[in-house]
Amino acid sequence: MTAKSASTKSRKAKAATKPAAKKSAPAKKAPAVSAKPAATAKSSAAVVKKSPALAPQRFSWRKLSAAKWSDAWLERLAFLGPQRAMVIEFPGSRSVRVEAHGINRKEADGLLKMFGGKVTEAKWLTAKNPPMRPPIRVRGRLLVVSTEKELREHSKDAGKQAVVLVPAGMAFGTGEHDTTATCLRFLADVASELSDQKWDLLDLGTGSGILGIAARKLGARKVEAGDFDPHAVRTAKENVRANDVDGMKVKRFDVREWEPDRTWDVVASNLFSGLLVEVAPKIVRSVSPGGVLIFSGILRDQEAEVISAFKRAGIVVERVVRKGKWVSGRGRRKA
Repeated sequence: MTAKSASTKSRKAKAATKPAAKKSAPAKKAPAVSAKPAATAKSSAAVVKKSPALAPQRFSWRKLSAAKWSDAWLERLAFLGPQRAMVIEFPGSRSVRVEAHGINRKEADGLLKMFGGKVTEAKWLTAKNPPMRPPIRVRGRLLVVSTEKELREHSKDAGKQAVVLVPAGMAFGTGEHDTTATCLRFLADVASELSDQKWDLLDLGTGSGILGIAARKLGARKVEAGDFDPHAVRTAKENVRANDVDGMKVKRFDVREWEPDRTWDVVASNLFSGLLVEVAPKIVRSVSPGGVLIFSGILRDQEAEVISAFKRAGIVVERVVRKGKWVSGRGRRKA
């Protein structure tokens, strides 16, 4: 099974490859990418802390389609960004499954009107009665909690353990998914190794901002984080404020159009497999010589392709972790 993420990159789609819509409607344009960095959260009393806002409702949309329309679907769903839309291909099959996740009611209704398919409510992602979960413990150095009350209580007696608040009802990046959990463990290990050094982190595909926030609390000097999805960027900024973290910038950009203007000691890249392969060379260029790359979001049947792409670009892969259908890895850029 192969998952492709929706691209914002302009491509010339052939008329014959466009999937038929139920009703004639103009294709939506991808939203403009803003490169303006967000203001850094301050720990000053003058800053008003705002709790992360969960969506009233979130939905998922799915539709089966002929495999020959795969590229056309990526073009049509580009406005949702690479984090929320994907096309899943099945080896030997003439069909693909097109999916969109974490969408709101307006987006869900629009997809149904244009393309048909099926919409289901992701009740576990909503602000109404969000699921509670026990704190997530990572390597004895990090604790991820889901309420402000837990944050206050655990922060008082955490000792050397950093405490991060990410509400359990968030649509992504709560620390429970296999990819995020493995990245957090890798990050805790790296922080221990760099405990006597100054280090900065770049977080690509930040989602909820959990990795960047954890990095700051584990000792990173500065963090820069980015995501294409505007909802993810807003959520990450809210989580930065809720955790009273400074030294972390969150901005919106398309990793395909982005070019690194410096290098970082640690780079975390939690993206879809196809996107990792496509931008592997520029991701590696963003890692300082001898620096660490944490990569995740990889389906098992795409492991070899992604790892080969990073090796060709100059990464020495040190460890690979497989959990369920997902694969995560850690490597180092050749000095």
